[in-house]
Amino acid sequence: MTSLFVIEANRVLLNQAEGEPKLIKGGITGDSFSVIHSFYRGWIPFGYLRDVQGVWWFDGRKTKVTLVSRSAEQFQVLDDDYGLDAMHVYLEDKLIPNSDAASFELLPGSPYFAKDKHRLYVKNGDRFHTWDDIDVETAVARMDYCTDKDHVLHLYQSLSYANGSKDELLGWLQEAHPHVRGWWQPDYNESEHGAERIQGYWYKTDRAVYYCEEIGGSGRKGTRLVYNLVRGADPASFEVFDDQYARDAEGVYCTWRKATRADLQTFEALGGLFGRDAQNIFYNGYAVVGADRETFQCLLTSGSLGLSKDNNHVYHAQFVRTSRPFGHPDYVLEQLPGADAKSFTILSDNGSWAVDQDHVYQWGALAKKLDRASFTFLFDQGVESWAYDKHRLYNANGRRTVKGIDGQTFQAFNRYWGKDEHNVFCFITGGIQRAADASTFRVTDEIGGAEDAYFTYVITDEGTIKKSKK
Repeated sequence: MTSLFVIEANRVLLNQAEGEPKLIKGGITGDSFSVIHSFYRGWIPFGYLRDVQGVWWFDGRKTKVTLVSRSAEQFQVLDDDYGLDAMHVYLEDKLIPNSDAASFELLPGSPYFAKDKHRLYVKNGDRFHTWDDIDVETAVARMDYCTDKDHVLHLYQSLSYANGSKDELLGWLQEAHPHVRGWWQPDYNESEHGAERIQGYWYKTDRAVYYCEEIGGSGRKGTRLVYNLVRGADPASFEVFDDQYARDAEGVYCTWRKATRADLQTFEALGGLFGRDAQNIFYNGYAVVGADRETFQCLLTSGSLGLSKDNNHVYHAQFVRTSRPFGHPDYVLEQLPGADAKSFTILSDNGSWAVDQDHVYQWGALAKKLDRASFTFLFDQGVESWAYDKHRLYNANGRRTVKGIDGQTFQAFNRYWGKDEHNVFCFITGGIQRAADASTFRVTDEIGGAEDAYFTYVITDEGTIKKSKK
């Protein structure tokens, strides 16, 4: 078999399928060269290499190495991505801050999880993040599930709480981990059995506090409550602010998570996922970087858009890392790039449409193709939210542009009907009424009645159009 690497004149080169070997950039030499671990992603090679200087990470896409550690003799590789020396853990060529090499281990039963004495580490393809809300002593994994003594977590694109799936893991945990203390044991100390409502979604027993979720859709048949333990909360001193925030003698909580950097003495809830203390603004339990507490305004407390502003910036919720470089993703408040705080205004009740002096925004994101000068918000109707500019008619539900309508000549008559120069449009059905004659079309009442030269039109209770010939 042909070696992946060759040494020529103390230089390390990569053997290629075709052509001459290619010099590896980055500074590695042939002095004491060896391969610690190599593998392929598709047809591209990667791995850890060693020379007299230390350990290098090799990236076959760039044909380049990066020096990782000087401790070559103590370096070991756990799998295709994790390497560690006596002091540190590395993800490929990147040092994982505050990781503990002595206690770092892969969790059996899953290719996705590892842990040390501090936290959980989550790796899925090219995505990686850390997770601090874990009891590492009781953490066990089964494929894309990880659980500790209190919570079940599920990995999709990122890790999230999945306590509604406890029944799926109960039998396996009782059989595979009968000696690990946790929620699957009959003597679990934080069981929700006998929990009583404090207020809203908050419940407690003599020993623990819980935040409840309704699984299956609000008020529908077959729904059930899932009790999420508020880890560490003290029932005796627990005080509820609103449906999202509460506190005890030790800290502030957003749902069942402890809020980061929140001062329990001065904290107050502002509605929805917003809060503040004497120093910071909070959203979803995370301090908002750069927000001016004195001028901050919550523009939309309902929903998950997070639209808000202070004197300097407009903010919206984004699903991004909660800290750099490897914090777990969650909804945090970030500045909306380019938005003008002074003129930014929400037009619709659900936040589907907003404007500033120069731009239009749809669901909290810049709508680049919409014309601000001619943009006109019409109305919200259930899940539909209608607007138009000189180009088109738009429905924010699904970010839909209505084909066939000319915004330059469009006019809306009421919540049922509108038309442009050539076409009649029905807001109830969301479509063009192609048989209607636009030149003679007019509304006859404010409950959906209309007519043209040939037909009358009525909107039925079922939301359909009844057309009758004159």
